[in-house]
Amino acid sequence: MDEVRILVIDDEQVIREGVERALTTEGYSIAKADNGAMGLEMLQNQSFDIVLTDLMMPGLDGFAVLDWIRENQPHVQVIVITGFATVTKAVSAMKQGAFDFVGKPFTPDYIRLVVKRAAERLRMQEETARLRVEKKRGLEAIDKSESRLKTVFACMAEAVLITDAEGVVVLHNPAAIKNLEIQTDPFIGKPLYASIRDLTAVAMVEEVVKNSSAVIREFKPGSISRKFLRAYCSPVITEQGNVVGSVTIFEDITSQKEIDQMKSDFVAMVAHELKSPLASVEQMIYAVQVGCEHEQSAACHTLHSRMTARTKDLLRLIENLLNLSKLESGTVVFNLEAVKGDDIINDVLEISRPQAEAKHITISYEPCDEEWWFKVDYDHMRRAIINIISNSIKYTPEHGRITVQSKVSAGFVNLLFSDTGIGISQEDLPNIFDRFYRVRGKATRNIIGSGLGLSLVKEVVATHQGYIDVQSTPEVGTTFTLSFPLVQENGTSIKNEYIYT
Repeated sequence: MDEVRILVIDDEQVIREGVERALTTEGYSIAKADNGAMGLEMLQNQSFDIVLTDLMMPGLDGFAVLDWIRENQPHVQVIVITGFATVTKAVSAMKQGAFDFVGKPFTPDYIRLVVKRAAERLRMQEETARLRVEKKRGLEAIDKSESRLKTVFACMAEAVLITDAEGVVVLHNPAAIKNLEIQTDPFIGKPLYASIRDLTAVAMVEEVVKNSSAVIREFKPGSISRKFLRAYCSPVITEQGNVVGSVTIFEDITSQKEIDQMKSDFVAMVAHELKSPLASVEQMIYAVQVGCEHEQSAACHTLHSRMTARTKDLLRLIENLLNLSKLESGTVVFNLEAVKGDDIINDVLEISRPQAEAKHITISYEPCDEEWWFKVDYDHMRRAIINIISNSIKYTPEHGRITVQSKVSAGFVNLLFSDTGIGISQEDLPNIFDRFYRVRGKATRNIIGSGLGLSLVKEVVATHQGYIDVQSTPEVGTTFTLSFPLVQENGTSIKNEYIYT
């Protein structure tokens, strides 16, 4: 639907302005009236979709406004604003046709949520009316194609389901009965939820029809069937652009998943078997290096240093492999605690400075003005941030600069890691979090890495309900932004600001 127009009727200025501030950021068009009579006059002369009205106003009250709207503009959604002392009157208003009510005081998030539900109801009413017109014509078109499709479907190994806009199955192939283990007979003509026991699959089809966009989703054994299935669900759209149903293909990927699991098990086994002997080798190299007389002038010093560096690279690779394997298998236990943000940043910078100083790179931290806390597993979060900074050091030329910043906004902390490195091309950006992926080029030819560090960062950030973003310009630098929800020092969530009358 077009831009949603909202009229706010309330005799208190702080309420009118508070509602306007909360809703303007969502793109709504807001108009205000300070009494019921003015509100009715605006309703008669202008077009509105949603009305928020106070019940208790001098002169023409909210009940009179509601009665007029129900009689003259029944399509308008009315939301009642009332104090807690008059909740019973708000319930009475809903019985007379109001969509919902909001009690004072209210949060900006809550008023936005109620208005969003009213706007969604308007949109659904428009969509229902449109689909009602198209439904008969769409089903007839599907019926005409059924005979031709059945010939093709009978030869397909993948399960195929076609539903109408209301989720009723209108066509399927024989593989659907087998792969989805359908027990109902007949299958066609019944709602999808009557034959498929997994409500997630039913919701997927409803989402595709509602949003008119394709969805890809995987289902583990025991949900739809005993097999591991990947579903490709797409809307059926007419030439006029109307959605009249959906087509869903379920592919059996059990063998692929078994192979992937074998790979993961193999990686975990190899990493475990290599870690212990490599650690022993590192200790022996160190013992030899320390015991070498006149080592600084001896040729063996350079050789020992190289062996130590490469051994540490291998140990780091193995550690990343083990951590990724544990994260993917769900066997990692995260000990979450409220951590002061500056403490973990300063800890990481202290660890990373020797690596930066070896390349004459300057690292600086620009903390925000306020103290902030977030709930994390300290060791895993420290390792993720170390990987980010270590990457910046590796890909920043000598005498470069790395800046770490913390910014607090809207209940989140944003950690920005900016460098003056070689940058990443737009072609490579979508792949940098893939396992073993490394940017190939002249500038990275002599840079050693496994391509696992950023994969581990992504897993850790996602596990902590965070977000990660990357902006980069080749030959200028890269900025990684990690965002996490804030908590108080005792670990409780940060609450939003209230609007009071």
